[in-house]
Order: sequence, then structure tokens, then C-alpha cells
Amino acid sequence: MIKNVRKRDGRLVEFEVDKIAGALYKAFGACYDKVDLKKVYAIARDVEKRLEDNESTFPTVELVQDTVEEILIEEGYVRVAKAYILYRDKRSRSRDMKSILLESIENQSSDDINLFEIFENLMNDAMDKARKEDLKKIVALLKELNIDEKTIIEKVTTTFSITADSLEKICK
Repeated sequence: MIKNVRKRDGRLVEFEVDKIAGALYKAFGACYDKVDLKKVYAIARDVEKRLEDNESTFPTVELVQDTVEEILIEEGYVRVAKAYILYRDKRSRSRDMKSILLESIENQSSDDINLFEIFENLMNDAMDKARKEDLKKIVALLKELNIDEKTIIEKVTTTFSITADSLEKICK
């Protein structure tokens, strides 16, 4: 029986099949109007069983996610697997952006930091993939950094060539 899972930062946390089921529920929900909870939990338990069968004492988050993808594809849920993979990629890009930004901030004095230049460089790729969600995250992160709203609006609208009204609608 799997008791713990190793997080990306190396910490061990309690293994929860409900977290797998929650991620599966979202992936199925992205593809179907109705989601069969019995099927979701059956797949989640299959993931747990496969990890146990492979004698994964402390599986990593990545191994758990890879196993979810494998089982979805094996059971013929290719569209659901694709939705799951895309969500996983989006979360990974979001973590990477936040990590790079925080690392940049830690390595420079506050006088040397040009957050908007960092964001402009980071977001060239992200704009093509998930513009609205990424813009929401950028604005939220800048607010968390206590940058005043007027400056945020000015810099984000200029950097991403959108109007203030469009940005407001996106961030609602």
C-alpha cells in the first residue's frame, strides 16, 4: 500500500487517491458533458494498484502523473489523456515562470529588477498557448508583489498589445 508520494521539491506527503480522482474528473470534464464518478475512481484505483505492483515505495508526482496518462490511453480515453497532458503542461509552464521570476528577484537588488522585461521575455511563448489564463496569472503575481494597479495595467497592456478594457475582461 502506498502511503506517501514525493513532491517536486523532495518533500514526502500523504498519498491521496482522491487527488488523482480530482485531476481525472477535471480531464474528463474537459471532454464530456457528464462525468462518470465510478469510472473516475476506478481509474484512480488502477493508478494506485499499478504503482503498488511496480513496488514504488515513494513514487514521485511525475511517476503518478505518467501512470495516469498511460492508463487513460490504454483504456481508450485518448482525448481525456490529451486534456490531462495539456493541463499538466500548462501547470508546468506556470511553475517554471514563477520559479524564474522569483529566482531573478532573489539574484538582484530591488533597484535592478525590471519585472516587466522579465515577463516580456518569458511570455513570448506563453502568449501563443494559453494567453488569457497566463495573463490572469501574470496580473495576480504582480499584485502579490505589491505593484500598483495602474503600473500593472500600463505595462501589461503595452507589453502584450491589448487594451485596458480587454485586460479587465480577461482578469474578471
